[in-house]
Amino acid sequence: MSLRGGFARITADNHSVESVLNAALEAEQERRWADSLILCRQALADATVQPDAFNLFGRLCWAAGDAANAIAAQRHVLVLVPEHGRAKADLHVALGAIRSSSDATSAFRSAVTAHPDVTCHHRDPISLLPFVGMDRLERAMHHVLDLDPSFAPAHAALGNIRARQGRQSEALNAYRLAAMLDWDWADVHLALAAFFDTVRDEPNAARHRHEALSRKHVYPASSPDAHRQVLVLAAPGDPTANAPLDYCINHERIALNRYYLTDDVEQLDVPEYDLVFNAIEEAESSGAAIQRCAAFIASQSKPVINHPRHLANVRRSTLPDTLRNVAGCSVPPTQRIGRQELERLLQDSAAIGYDFPVLVRPVDTHRGDWQERLSNAAELRDYLVRVPGTHFNVSPFVDYRSDDGYYRKYRVFIVDGKPFPYHLAISESWKVHYHSSLMGQHAWMRDEELRFLEDPRCVFKEWDATFGEIATAVGMDYFGVDCARTRQGSALIFECGPGMLMQCQDPPELFAYKYEHVPRIFAALDDLISARSRRG
Repeated sequence: MSLRGGFARITADNHSVESVLNAALEAEQERRWADSLILCRQALADATVQPDAFNLFGRLCWAAGDAANAIAAQRHVLVLVPEHGRAKADLHVALGAIRSSSDATSAFRSAVTAHPDVTCHHRDPISLLPFVGMDRLERAMHHVLDLDPSFAPAHAALGNIRARQGRQSEALNAYRLAAMLDWDWADVHLALAAFFDTVRDEPNAARHRHEALSRKHVYPASSPDAHRQVLVLAAPGDPTANAPLDYCINHERIALNRYYLTDDVEQLDVPEYDLVFNAIEEAESSGAAIQRCAAFIASQSKPVINHPRHLANVRRSTLPDTLRNVAGCSVPPTQRIGRQELERLLQDSAAIGYDFPVLVRPVDTHRGDWQERLSNAAELRDYLVRVPGTHFNVSPFVDYRSDDGYYRKYRVFIVDGKPFPYHLAISESWKVHYHSSLMGQHAWMRDEELRFLEDPRCVFKEWDATFGEIATAVGMDYFGVDCARTRQGSALIFECGPGMLMQCQDPPELFAYKYEHVPRIFAALDDLISARSRRG
């Protein structure tokens, strides 16, 4: 397990890991504790798993009075090397810090009774919101750990609380401890995967996601008294693989029980549910999960939101055909082209079907990852050298810049056939993302976004007809639309899909208006789930 974010990362320079570890052990023998710890961290920073370095780290933590890390490190060594004799002996010593495991268990159960949500760890930790009494519950978890510093549920609960407080590095460290203390706890691995996804550490995110889904596929919610029990069908993958429902659901009213449709699992026993919500985003890499989703839905009789048969309608290469007959909108033509074919087309842009500049991105990528605007064959050649992928989506670049020189991208959510304006992002760059836009810097931009949220018809005059027809053509019950406004006033559609982020966590001192308008979309989704459940 990588400890990035938990321990300091120090480059080993030209020293081998073995020599660094030997130097750390020598420093330990000479009681040069600080030197030993620095060298130990240096050895742990190597990508290669080093059980002896973990073992030394555990002893150094014990010497420093950190019983939790001491126990966690030795337990993790024994996960890696079950017969590691020194780790067994060191663990036996470290376990002497436990005063009473039974009292810790009782104290934990008593403390979380009023807030069971802090024991649910498969939700996106960035979506977790504060609640009254968090500080008191945090103190209760510290009391539990005074009784038993190895009590993994208390460390995980602290991670959950700290995520709600915005203390993300501390939350990551708490979850890291929980995982090392109980390596088979799948829910904690999902939490760690989400944290590493947030900082774009894809190898560690994938590693923890694999640890989770190789152990467990069904993750029940922690809200048994919720009004509706929803079974969410999900594909294994990064945050773009599924609709991020954690951000827009009231979890006290609606319980989201997740079922990950992996390649190595047949249908499992799932919690009782009122409704199936297919959260899978369209992607070629999710093809097997989408097939399993369709088979599961066919095998049961409960109502469904976002039937997977509609996902093909929003594939980037088919979306232009899907929306071809929708008045008031246009979609740039997009071709799915293999790497070898694209290389052959380098010398003749007309063979692609349109002239440079073009937009190119690997198939199945989102968030603008690897998407670039290329102006000539030389840039395309360089792009193919730098960028991974076997197939690419290629489309002509449409300059949608406004008269004032800024680019504007609008996001709309369609819920049960009704469109809702969600946000406007204004940027000096053609690749517009809300998080990197200028919205937080300029009041006039926020005023313009407010006008869009109050009356989207001031931007798109045929708002109701155009987006109503888009809803019909796409066929899904819940999805987002990213678009711009052409000079003629129509909607230039970039993409559609259920995987777009919708949240209401922006700083209220700057974006107070969002807290009035965005919850209307949450309420519409709540109404859709409730109405569809009653129908079932």
